[in-house]
Amino acid sequence: MLNDILTNLGASALVLIICLTALWAISMKVRDASIIDIFWGAGFAIVALVCLLLSEVRTPFIWLLAGMPLIWGIRLSAYLAKRNLGHGEDKRYVAMRKRSGLEEMAWRKRAFFRVFLGQGLLILIVSAPVWVGVATGFPDITLEGSSLTPEWQWLTKTGLTAIALVGAALWLIGFLFEAVGDAQLAAFLKKNKGYDGPPENKPVMNTGLWKYTRHPNYFGNACMWWGIFLVACQAPFGWATFLGPLIMNLLLVKVSGKDLLERTMGKRPAYQNYIKRTSGFFPLPPKKG
Repeated sequence: MLNDILTNLGASALVLIICLTALWAISMKVRDASIIDIFWGAGFAIVALVCLLLSEVRTPFIWLLAGMPLIWGIRLSAYLAKRNLGHGEDKRYVAMRKRSGLEEMAWRKRAFFRVFLGQGLLILIVSAPVWVGVATGFPDITLEGSSLTPEWQWLTKTGLTAIALVGAALWLIGFLFEAVGDAQLAAFLKKNKGYDGPPENKPVMNTGLWKYTRHPNYFGNACMWWGIFLVACQAPFGWATFLGPLIMNLLLVKVSGKDLLERTMGKRPAYQNYIKRTSGFFPLPPKKG
């Protein structure tokens, strides 16, 4: 069991390093470190695919656990590629380079370790429920004398216990929140693309899911990773991977997600009013006034 876990971890790390090295080489050529953002979702998909391919027996439980990050990662990277490619290096990375005080190429070489491999390490840590859960499988379930209905017996025969089904449902809710939220935001940005008024009066997205939470995409992302964790909890030692979704949650709320975005957006009066009326993370009815 431990050997299987280490095999999944080691193989995932090796493939990630190869992919990240190639991506870094491309970033050096095009002088755009922000292409690493597009790889974020794909990195999790790669880990899931590696673990799936290494699994000797691919049960419905294994397909579910590996399939969730695989589907999410492909969708997210495709969305970010469509949104970001062709717009130059993101201003966050430009600011990071300027703060370093290094010459451009010297900073880009350092970025291989701090940015590219750093994100690779985060991907490995957050995806722990996947490489642990896929390696340890699921408990054997017998149905003799069971009082379950035929439908529930079928689900149980697949090795999908109640906690896995709850996790899958939570993942689906999160996936829909993120996908729908991203689509609504993309439509809003397209509609207001020609705005040329004062920056402080720029329209704020406050309809659809964005009426109930200021960050439906981040909320959905968090739900998905806690859902993946719950599915992994069906397998031995799955519970020990709670740091994965916890770190993802912290990244979304305190590091590179909600707080970082609102430190900039919060300077606009319209967004300040939006903050007063709308929940910061969990979807809630908007406040009046």
